Amino acid sequence: MLGLYPQRQNGLWMQRVKIPGGSPTAAQWGAIGRIARNFTPQTPLHLTTRQDIELHDLSAHRVPEVHAALAAAGLSTIGACGDAPRNVTVCPCGSDELLALAGSIRQGLTDIDGVYSLPRKFKVSLSCSNGCGQPWINDLGLVASRKDGRWGFAVMAGGSLGARPGTGMKLYDWLDTAKVIPLAVATVRVFAANGDRENRRCARLRHVRERIGDEALADLIAAELKVVCAQGDWPKVEFAEATAPLPVRARLTFPNGDISADQAEALGDIASADGLAVRIGSQHQVIVLAANEARLNLVLQTPALTDARSRQSVVVSCPGTRWCSRGLTDTNAMADLLRNGLGPSLPPEMTVCISGCPNGCAHSSVADIGLSGGRIADGGQSRDVYNLMVGGGMGRNGGLAKMIHAKLTPAQVLESVRQWLREQLR
Repeated sequence: MLGLYPQRQNGLWMQRVKIPGGSPTAAQWGAIGRIARNFTPQTPLHLTTRQDIELHDLSAHRVPEVHAALAAAGLSTIGACGDAPRNVTVCPCGSDELLALAGSIRQGLTDIDGVYSLPRKFKVSLSCSNGCGQPWINDLGLVASRKDGRWGFAVMAGGSLGARPGTGMKLYDWLDTAKVIPLAVATVRVFAANGDRENRRCARLRHVRERIGDEALADLIAAELKVVCAQGDWPKVEFAEATAPLPVRARLTFPNGDISADQAEALGDIASADGLAVRIGSQHQVIVLAANEARLNLVLQTPALTDARSRQSVVVSCPGTRWCSRGLTDTNAMADLLRNGLGPSLPPEMTVCISGCPNGCAHSSVADIGLSGGRIADGGQSRDVYNLMVGGGMGRNGGLAKMIHAKLTPAQVLESVRQWLREQLR
């Protein structure tokens, strides 16, 4: 529950920090940079696919000090892991109104009795009307939508990835904004009452859906929503035109999710400037929103961020064997091979996602190009191999990627991806 996981290296820990909506304040960016410099000076910070930030190679005796430093910056680790609501994510181009709603949802869920002892984790995302918050792979995904001149939300439910991935079902074509927070509370209550507490492999909301059917799950949620709405006054939610996507002026890409203390502090300096906002995306990128092009010069003139500002292939990888105790393959080496080998031949609108085991933490099963890692015996030795998948919807729709090759070596992956790209771009 405290966001603390043992690494594969004995005696070292990973600390995950929840970043609500992927939008740290300028002061929080600076604090995270200082914490990394003081407590894990030889190890970069790590951006996650859920808009969190992680510290790695943390000694156990320093954990209380890190928690105190994070709390002083207004940052929390509670619910960053465990059987609880995880970080409520917001697409990085979403409006301030969506960020505020994410905070209200988070508070509404926190007030549920037993919310930190759910059958399994529960994930909520909010998206602009483009759906770039990946609503279809969350337990509850909400996409801003207009109906009769009013803002509301299309709602998806019961999506999750893992070793046996499945995208969500459409729960509502349009839901009034006033019912969004009660809906989140109602859905978690239904999950808490019906999730499998005996078999963790079948314990997500998606498994409740598979067990009882889409219609039955929708009926349970609708009935509980009526109960929740009648139980009290919920925060008033009103959206203006700002709920439409905001302009993205710059994308900063951090290969393998690595971000240095200097870079975190530089992002804090940018976020402190008028007319700029700095948000964490879900593909190892940080998005800078600017009021005008002139403000963007602050990014271009920051030496610590020069490399991140340069055009790069979007190749996302989980930590793999670098840190994760469940990792089977060296995902960062695979990512570097593709990044260097593909270069500009990978279209900017395509994303490669590399997971070092079947759990799929890098979203490989819904990627444009996805890799799922494993190990095979070869001549008395063990080596990395990957299943290659293509054509997913990146969580913006219900499309899963299709496997086209199995058990490829890293070199074979590079050549197969090159060939597939040539065929797609003919």
